[in-house]
Amino acid sequence: MKKLLYILLPLVAIVVAIFAIVFTPFGSNKILKPIVNSIIDKKLKEPKVTITKLDSKYGYIDLEGNASNGIKFRAKGDVDYFKKSFDLNYNLNAKSVKVENKDIFVKMDIGGQAVGTIKNFGVNGEGRAFDSPLDYKFIIKDNKPQEINANVNGAKLYKVFALANIPPYADGYAFVNVNMPSLDIKNPSGKGHLEIREGRFNRALIKKKFNIALKKDEKFSANIDSIVAKKFIISKGTIDTTTAKLNIKKVTSTLDFLVSKGYFDLNINKLSRLNSIVKQNLKGKLKLDGAFYVNAKKGIKQANIKTKSFGGLTKVFYSNNSIKATLKSVSIPKVLYTISQPRYVKSGLLNANIAVPNLQKLNGSFKIKSSGVLNPKMLKIKLPSYKYSISSKGSLKNGTIYAKQSSLITNFAKVYLSNTKYSLLTKALSSNYSANIKELAALNKITGAKLRGALKATGKIKQQGANVDLSAFSKSLGGSVKLHYQNGRLNVKLNKVLAPKLLYMAYQPHLLNSGIVNGVVKLSSTKPLNGLFSIASKGSLDTKTLQKLYKINLGKKFAYALNVKDGVIKKGVVIAKPTINTTIGSVKFSKLVYNTKNSSLKAKYLVNIDDLAKLEPLVKQKLNGKFDLSGDIKYSPNNLLVTGIANELGGTINFILHNNKLLLDGAGLSVIKVTNMLNYPKFLDAVAKVHFDYNTKSKKGKFSANLNDARFLNSQLVVLLKQYAHFDLSKELFSNAKIDGVIDNSLIIFNLKTDSQRTKITIKNGKIDTKNQRIDAKVSFVYNGNDYQFRVVGDIKNPKIKPVFGGYLKRKVIEKVEEKVLGKKVDKEKLEQKAKEKIKKVIPKEVKGLLQNLIH
Repeated sequence: MKKLLYILLPLVAIVVAIFAIVFTPFGSNKILKPIVNSIIDKKLKEPKVTITKLDSKYGYIDLEGNASNGIKFRAKGDVDYFKKSFDLNYNLNAKSVKVENKDIFVKMDIGGQAVGTIKNFGVNGEGRAFDSPLDYKFIIKDNKPQEINANVNGAKLYKVFALANIPPYADGYAFVNVNMPSLDIKNPSGKGHLEIREGRFNRALIKKKFNIALKKDEKFSANIDSIVAKKFIISKGTIDTTTAKLNIKKVTSTLDFLVSKGYFDLNINKLSRLNSIVKQNLKGKLKLDGAFYVNAKKGIKQANIKTKSFGGLTKVFYSNNSIKATLKSVSIPKVLYTISQPRYVKSGLLNANIAVPNLQKLNGSFKIKSSGVLNPKMLKIKLPSYKYSISSKGSLKNGTIYAKQSSLITNFAKVYLSNTKYSLLTKALSSNYSANIKELAALNKITGAKLRGALKATGKIKQQGANVDLSAFSKSLGGSVKLHYQNGRLNVKLNKVLAPKLLYMAYQPHLLNSGIVNGVVKLSSTKPLNGLFSIASKGSLDTKTLQKLYKINLGKKFAYALNVKDGVIKKGVVIAKPTINTTIGSVKFSKLVYNTKNSSLKAKYLVNIDDLAKLEPLVKQKLNGKFDLSGDIKYSPNNLLVTGIANELGGTINFILHNNKLLLDGAGLSVIKVTNMLNYPKFLDAVAKVHFDYNTKSKKGKFSANLNDARFLNSQLVVLLKQYAHFDLSKELFSNAKIDGVIDNSLIIFNLKTDSQRTKITIKNGKIDTKNQRIDAKVSFVYNGNDYQFRVVGDIKNPKIKPVFGGYLKRKVIEKVEEKVLGKKVDKEKLEQKAKEKIKKVIPKEVKGLLQNLIH
């Protein structure tokens, strides 16, 4: 008995101690509560739950606690520890919950009852949360849910997100009804309904988290019904946004939602609303039909999507990390319209097959074909035909596209790509190419330059991001052209390129019969233009074309040689010292500056003509001597200014050509040298000062000249004056002579006025026809009170000078007639009258012969 007592006493002590710990406020709070919190902390990481009060008495418990998200709870009631049963009343409440350090006001107040055992119990509750009334009830049997009923009427969506510790990406009102009378895994039944009204997206948060900019007016709503049939949950419904509508035809899921499959269609009425999301300008509509199979643990297992929005049929099939895409008779114009590209294709179809068996390794194959008709209205060019075709076939290995041969064929061009490689991962491209362009005019809009002719070129291209490496080689211009471009650097080498072909390609007139161009251009950057260049060209002009187009006659043959060494380009400004040697002469530019940005030019030049006779075809008369001219050129669009100076002809000549207006001034010019240069007869020696004002477009102008110390040289005119006036004109010195006139195309009308101590010379309205090289001028001389008149007429280089019947000569003739006819002198006035009446009838033959020789 004593031994039994020794055994029972410790057991009683242990029981008393357990009771003291479990069923006394001190024990449950000081000892049991930390143990419970430790277990909860290990089992539940987020939100963190803490028991703040634990009062336990035999058959009764009262506990309080809170969660880290702001929810407080309390439960109290009867507990039978031996039967593991309970009958508790509980309450959940919270003013707000924390999400990303922000308080979301939820105003939760829910109360209810939990009755049963640990394995079998029921819970019900009702109250208000998320600005919505709610109620629920669920039953657990053998630790498995058996029945659930719940109703939520208009809960604020962003507050529900907050309770689930999800950032509030959207707001709206949620209506939920769940009625599951049986959750028996062998025979579940029930239904559910979810509706969201007045849904709005949190645009600022979505932009911050996902960099997606939604439209301000983007709204959404949802209406989804679900039923439980056997072991599956079947859902149908719609999700409708301002931009698109998703119609969930049927989604079948397992009870645990681990596996789902379904059918849907998606309608986007305005693709343009997606521009900010996809970073692409879209237009039009899009309708997709599809099916999917999803495993929550393994992701999407299968997906099948198709659309007819682009005409024809587009199918995309995904299965177990592989994808197949088929495009049949897809309309190219519709695709261009959708992606907001100009409709360069009037009609055209695209067919393609793409297969990627392993998306992880990115291995697969593709085949693409397209044909159609280009749109002439968009291209704005005339072509013999606008038909085109494209084809490409290749493989995909480890994320790199390999195409052995691809082609683009049109009526005017054929482009072939070979050994093309393109990495989908690094976006790196490399390819060989050959291009055969039948008509370069088709590229005018692309190049921004007017081109024509054919071009064949081969080369290589490499690109990765903004880095481009392009080489090209062509013999289409005779000789060869080599080009290499790399990241803004450009090298071009011209070797024996035929200049006429170059002009033809650049859509310039056929100004050259022959010519070869050699040159090197090395640009260290293309934006802006910086670099070095040297160019040399030799050949001959097509003088017939030059004369036909520009009315410039350079003779039958005209050779040239152009040389530019060590030219420099700085920020788009070309600086060079070109030298041009021609059949006529040479032009040297000591400094030429051309700005490519505004097409302006400045230059200093020196012209040397060693034999002016070579200008005869140009000026239409033979010239003598040589001529040197220097000056400046300034050119900008719609404005030309050329200045020049020449120390020739015994004096100085200055001129200014401003667009079509030419002003020329000469001082100290020797008339003998001028007439010698013009290859005219030497009839006058003087020092001249001239002024010339001429319009090169209208070919009209005026001129004036002052002649000092003028002296007539021996000529036919001097001889005639000696014969009839017994006067030697060559011995007269004229201190001042004035010449002026006007020019109208090839006709010059001029006046001359000069006098000496004994002589006065006048020409009024004399005419020179420069086109036919003819002169017709009436010269009047007054000497010692007697006037003599002569007419200068005929070839300007060898004119005929004849006396005119008038003045002194007329008086002399009348006196002769008087002596021959009347035999005596008569009154002059009477003789004048009788001569008019009878002179022709009574003049003897010898007098008639005299008059024929003297009178024109």
